[in-house]
Order: sequence, then C-alpha cells, then structure tokens
Amino acid sequence: MRAGANAAWDRDWDQAIAAYRRALAEFPRDVNALAGLGMACYSAGQFQAALDAYREVTTLDSDDPVLHERLGKTWEQLDQGKQAAEAYLASAEAYLSQERAPDLALKRWQDAVRVWPDCLRAHAKLFHYYQRRGQVKEAVQECLALASIYSADGETDYAVQACQYALKLAPHDSDVLAMLDSLRYGEHSTAEEGAEGFGRDTGILTAMGEQVDTTLLDFDVSPAVESSGERGGPIEITRQKALSDLAESFFEEDDALPVLEPATAPRLGKAEIDGLIGRALEFQTRGEIEEAIDAYESVLKAGVNQPAVNFNLGLLYQEKLRFEDALGQFQYAVSHPEYTLGSHFAMGECFRARGRIDDALEHFIEVLKIVDLATVRREQADDLIQLYESLADSYIAKGEREQALDFTNSLVEFLSEKGWEDKVVQARRRLDELAQEGPTLSLAEMLAIQDSERVLESTALAQEYAKRDMFYAALEECYYALDSAPVYLPIHRQMAQVLVDMGKMDAAVAKFVVIADAYRMRGNVRQATAMCQRALKHAPMNTAVRAKLIDLLISHGQIDEALRHYIILGDSHYQLAQMDRAREIYQEALLLAPRGSPEHQWGVRILHKMGDIDMQRVDWRRAMEVYEQIRELAPDDERARLTLMDLYYRFDEPERAVVELDGLLKIYRDRGKTPRIFAILEDAVGERPDDIPLRTRLTQAHLDAGNVEQALEHLDALGDLQLEAGRYEDAQATIRVIIALRPPNVEVYQQLLDQLGEQSGN
Repeated sequence: MRAGANAAWDRDWDQAIAAYRRALAEFPRDVNALAGLGMACYSAGQFQAALDAYREVTTLDSDDPVLHERLGKTWEQLDQGKQAAEAYLASAEAYLSQERAPDLALKRWQDAVRVWPDCLRAHAKLFHYYQRRGQVKEAVQECLALASIYSADGETDYAVQACQYALKLAPHDSDVLAMLDSLRYGEHSTAEEGAEGFGRDTGILTAMGEQVDTTLLDFDVSPAVESSGERGGPIEITRQKALSDLAESFFEEDDALPVLEPATAPRLGKAEIDGLIGRALEFQTRGEIEEAIDAYESVLKAGVNQPAVNFNLGLLYQEKLRFEDALGQFQYAVSHPEYTLGSHFAMGECFRARGRIDDALEHFIEVLKIVDLATVRREQADDLIQLYESLADSYIAKGEREQALDFTNSLVEFLSEKGWEDKVVQARRRLDELAQEGPTLSLAEMLAIQDSERVLESTALAQEYAKRDMFYAALEECYYALDSAPVYLPIHRQMAQVLVDMGKMDAAVAKFVVIADAYRMRGNVRQATAMCQRALKHAPMNTAVRAKLIDLLISHGQIDEALRHYIILGDSHYQLAQMDRAREIYQEALLLAPRGSPEHQWGVRILHKMGDIDMQRVDWRRAMEVYEQIRELAPDDERARLTLMDLYYRFDEPERAVVELDGLLKIYRDRGKTPRIFAILEDAVGERPDDIPLRTRLTQAHLDAGNVEQALEHLDALGDLQLEAGRYEDAQATIRVIIALRPPNVEVYQQLLDQLGEQSGN
C-alpha cells in the first residue's frame, strides 16, 4: 500500500497499479487497496478496470460518498450517462446521511443532471435544495425540468402540477406560464422550447425502473419565499409545511392516503376525508379554532394517519391551553423528520407554560441540537452531540432552575426571530473561529450568556486585531467582552491565544491551565483536556500540566491516550536527568497498562523504558527482573531476550543465557526468519568468539542452510576450541563432520582424527 501511494504521488500509474494489485492478491476485499487501484487505473486511462474496482469497493463501503463520486466519473468516461447519474445520486445521499455539508450533495446532483439531463430524482433533489434556501430562480428552473420530463413521458397531469408549484414560487414567470399553456393546449413543441434545452428521453420513467414517482412532487412550497428570504421560527415553518402537505393530499390517489387500522369509526371514502380536511383548513385559516379542532378530530377518527393533521391539531389545542392534549398530538408528529424540529419546540413551549421547566429544557435543547448539528462538519458532530447530551442533565443535577429558565427564554427568543437561520450560520462561523484547535463550541454556550451577539462581535474583532499584530487592541476587546460575560470561557481562550501570538508563552500556558481547571469544575472534561493539550503544545516539558492531563484522560476513560502521555511524562523527567522520578512515572503507568488496548502492548513498552534506566544505572539485577517480565508478556521480543542473555552472562549463568537464546531462535525458526537467526548468532559469536555453545549453534545453522564453506570455517574454529578445552571426544565428532563435508585438505583432518584416536585409545 505504501508503494502504491508513493507511485501514485509520483504519477507513476503503472507502478501504482501493480502495487495495489499485489496488495489485493493478499487481501482481495480491502477497501483502501480497491480505491487506490480504481484511482490509479482511472488516472492511467484504464476506465474499464477502474470501473470494476470502484463497483466492487462501493459494495463494501456504500457509505463513502467519495467512492460513489469516483464511480460516477468513471461511468461518465465510458459514456454511460444514466449509470453515472445513479452513482452521483448515491454520493449525494451518502453526504446527507453523514450530515456533511449539503453543498457537496448539491454538486453531485448537478453532476447527475449534467450527465443525464432526464434524471428525475436529481432534478427533484435540486428543487428541494434551491427552494429551502430561497433560490427562487433556480427552483423554478428545476420545476420546469420536472414538468418537461413528465410531459415527455405522457404524464401531462404531473407536468401541470410541477408548473403549478413553480407558480407558487414565481407567479408571474413567463417561462412557467408558457409551458403551462402549452401543456394544457397540447402544444408540446412550444413547451420544449420554453424549458430552454432540458434533455428528453421518451419513456424516461420506465427506463428508471419505476412508474410515475409522485413523492418527487412532495414539495415544501411557500409563496413567501419569493418576497423575502426571512422565515419565522421552527413552529411557523413546520405549520406552513403541515398546511402545504394537507393541501397537496387532495391530489393523492385513494390508496396513497395513510390510514390507521382499525379506525375508531367506519372508514370514510377519499372524497369524505378530503371534505373534512378542507373544512379543517378553512376553519384554521379563518381563526375558528373550535370548529377546526372538531374537523381535525373527525379526520383522526376516520383513521387517517398524517403527521400534518397531528401537528396542526396540536397547535390548535395549545392555542386553547389544552396542553396535555397538545402534547399527545406532538408526540405522534415528532417521529416524522420534517416535523421533528417544530414538534420539539412546541412541546417545549407546552411544558414551559405548565411550569415543568426540566421537561421543557429537554425539548428546547433537542431543538438547539438539531439546529446546531445542521451547521457543523461531520467530524465536529460527535463533540457536539456529547455536549448536548450532558447539557440538560447538568442544569437538572445542579438544581439551577433560574439559570435553566433564563436559558430556555434566550433560546425561544433567539429561534423566534426572523432570519434566525442566518444568525445561526453566522454564530457557528464565529464559534468555530473561537474554538480554533479545541473541541467544538456549542450554540448552547453562546445562548447561556447575556448579550451574546455583542460578545461574539468583540471576540471576532479581537481575532482580527491579532491577525494584524495589534495585540494590545485585541486584549482590550477581550476585556470589553468580559464586562458582559466574565465567566464565558471562550473569551479567556481568545486571550490566551493572543498571549501566544505575543510570544508570552509562560503567561499563555498559565491561562490555558486556569481555563482547563474551570472546565473541569463544570464537568466538561473534553474541553478541559483540550486546554491542557493547548498548553503542552507551547510547553511540552511542563510536567505538572502533563500530569494534570493524564488525570483528566483517565477520568474520561481515554486510557490509551493517558498511557501515551504517561510515557511522554516519564521521558521528560528522563531528559531532565531525574531518573528516580522517571522510573516512578513508568511504574505508575505500568499499573494502568492492563486497561489499555492490547494491540498497543503498553506493558512491554513501559517495561523497556524501566529496563533502560536500570541498565544505565548498572542495576543489573533489577534490570534482569524487568526483562524477564517482558519475556513473559512478549516471548518474541528480541531486544528483551538478547538483553537477558547478556545479563545472564554477566552473572556467570551461561546455561540460562543459552536457554534464552534457544527460545528466541526457535520462534524465528518457526516463522521462517532464517536471515535474522544468522544475524543474531553472528553478533553473539562476534562478542564471545570462544563460547563453544554459541559457535556450535552458528555452525549448525550454516549446516542446516547448506552453507558448506561457512560451516567448515566455523567447524574448524569449533574444533580448536574443543581441543583447547580438553573436550577430545567432542573435537573428534566435529572433525568427523568436517571430513564428511570433503574439504580440499581432508587428508589433514583425517590424520588429526587418527592422532586423537590413538591418544584416546580409540
């Protein structure tokens, strides 16, 4: 994989392809290898091979939008527009499901209609996107495209309906009116010209493997979009959606109307239900609340299951102060995604009106979480979710009823203002700039302070001053913000960053540590951890801060990260020549090591650190105990085995040293690591050339490998050592082996063997 990546970096596609294919030969279903192969083949112009790779990898990882996008590009190169469009649609859906930026999904929908202009689903997605953002002109063009596609397939009624939706957005648009007239009077060619070149393909819906898809006409259209980009709060937005859905239900087929079984009353026909819904809408728009409630209740009794009915009825109950009844209706509607936000907000208002602040807070925080998550990147979402999950519990656990009430009031006021969505986006941008390297900041933190808008403006201005090296002006702005929000910690974080920019590292580190302590006292361990990490970035040798960070990580259950910092802390003391303290730190870490992930082998790594200290301090007995522990934890640890062998020799225990060596050699022999066996034995013999057991093992290794010349060399030396040691029988056995290998001077060895035989009487 590394070879493939390096070759791809050098644009050597043939080498990259070869490397990735070798990787796939070992792991045929490896996602990264398949993706790499697809990329390399595509870049090399081998589009069919790239297609095969991308098709396979998207079956293994269907959630990766980038892979679907690459598949679409490959289909596009092969002039397969429909398949390319389907891949781009899959990419867009993956972006949305992962809560990534909707702009990325937009690009894929645009790609889909570019390569296959009659892609019905892509045009519908584009319409929804443009309509929700008030881009009237673009939304109208997508309506025209949908109308043109439906018309080309002979579905004139649905084409007319699409044009009618366009007229709700732009009542006087000439292109829409022209197409609508042509559809009504059968002037199909005129309609096509009015659509300004949208592609046609007879039988488009059939080609998509489906008949008319009426769900694509489920538009959330509000005439107000044309006149103003501002919208009301979540309840008003959802109410408009409910009214629109009920109005559109008149156009649905009988079997398309959701019905609960069994109904509490005899099931009514479609016409009767439409009549009830029509009366309910009329009463509701005229402000006749009781009559509207009666009509909606009759709809529910007929067994109709529509969240729009539940939501509207809940609003009417709420208006009549029937809060329990309202909550019951909102409970039904909240499970439907398009009604979730408005239902949570309405439920929060009901609970707040009844004085149940804790319950109200739970729903309002859910509203804020939904709104906030829609503004962040995917990698920020996990941080944000954890913040909101603990927020309500934090207020409740501390019994801060007044603070909770103030918070809910601020939230309701903020989300009830016109243009609140734009303010949310602006606030998110400023919060992200303020967060910098730390975890994501939430809108909830901002709403918890008074005059939050002015505070964020001051911090943004402080950042701008700092960018221009106007550091004292930046600090002054921070102090100005602190007048309004003295305990809003992001302001203090900004001050610490200004101190960093000024080069005042000691003051900045001290500030980060104080902020970390404040976050810890508030129970926000993630932010406290981030602040300690920021401090260590600028003062890596600050052992007190690192010890504080370790405690935070352990309390948060991040054991692997805590152990990593334990090792760094021990290394810091080691570099400061504080050997005793370093070993104490490693000993503490060793107690924590069993809780870490096994694949990191924390115990082995820490024991090696302790062993190094003992060896440097010539505390060999203690070092031997450490390396024996390593040997038990990791029998194949070469460094531990060889160090133990050396220590045993130092303590004049050669038998134990050889046993340690044999254990390591056996492991390598079983794994086929012959070159490593030779390297170890050569080094051992080089250090102790007169050691007969070591020389014997090296000789045997060469014999096993068929290295006759090297074997003869070591056999000759081995025989000399045996003779010098008076081990004549061993020497005779060695000489016989030499003779069996038939060296050039075999006669000399034969004579020596004969002489030894005469001396020994054999």
